[in-house]
Amino acid sequence: MVLTEPELYDYLREFYYPDLTKSEEFDTWDCVSLENKMFIELKSRKTHYDDLLIEKLKYDHLKMAAGIRSLDPWYINATPEGIWGFNLSKIEEPKWADKWLPNTTEFSNRASRNKPVAFLPISIGVAF
Repeated sequence: MVLTEPELYDYLREFYYPDLTKSEEFDTWDCVSLENKMFIELKSRKTHYDDLLIEKLKYDHLKMAAGIRSLDPWYINATPEGIWGFNLSKIEEPKWADKWLPNTTEFSNRASRNKPVAFLPISIGVAF
């Protein structure tokens, strides 16, 4: 079973970060734990991968938004096989490559474009 992003938020709040709050500035599941100095992007994946995709735009946004707030940028992914988090300030910047991806995850919008992406191996992440 894979958690949705709201369920992942609830799980992390219940078991790891009781002060976790959803950021009101963003539509996606950006949230913060001020107690743990974390600015977090949550991602739910229906399929498990040993290497988890991150878009450069998302990576840059996380690092910038966290830096403005003096927080660590975290990218936390749930898959059917577990939950892995990456403190982007503690890992080496990934190698970027263009990949043809949908503009959005909305099913009604089928347009695609080339996006710079990287893959984060779960072996360098923190398992939750």
